[in-house]
Amino acid sequence: MKHQIGFAASSLALVLLAACSTAPSAPAASLPAMAKGSTLVSTEGNALYVFKKDVVGKSACVRDCLKFYQPLFAKPDDKAVGDYAIFERPDGMSQWAYKGQGLYSCTVPALKKDASKKDVEAAQKKADGCAKGLTSDWVAAKP
Repeated sequence: MKHQIGFAASSLALVLLAACSTAPSAPAASLPAMAKGSTLVSTEGNALYVFKKDVVGKSACVRDCLKFYQPLFAKPDDKAVGDYAIFERPDGMSQWAYKGQGLYSCTVPALKKDASKKDVEAAQKKADGCAKGLTSDWVAAKP
């Protein structure tokens, strides 16, 4: 009998706790970027940039420009939130924008310890291209 009363009391307590708890809230919309110091970074931690030749809602970074800078693509189920918007690029892909400016990354692939000379040269070329762009038409995205 003692065990039955203890079990009943425990069961009642669980029912009351469940009834008093609040319903889970809907998950917050995920942002494509965040502030890190005075720069925006992607969710992967890569610095983000804006192209000075872009206009609101339209990317001017096509062809050769894409060799060094990659658009921050939006997934089909992503939704605009706050200062972040999504626009369609000339190639039909969706790209994230912050305060109307398209967002791009310029990432150099990580090299393995046993990377070939060709891989090292390709990474150096990409790093040089990114750096060159930063002195002219590219600036770090600011929050």
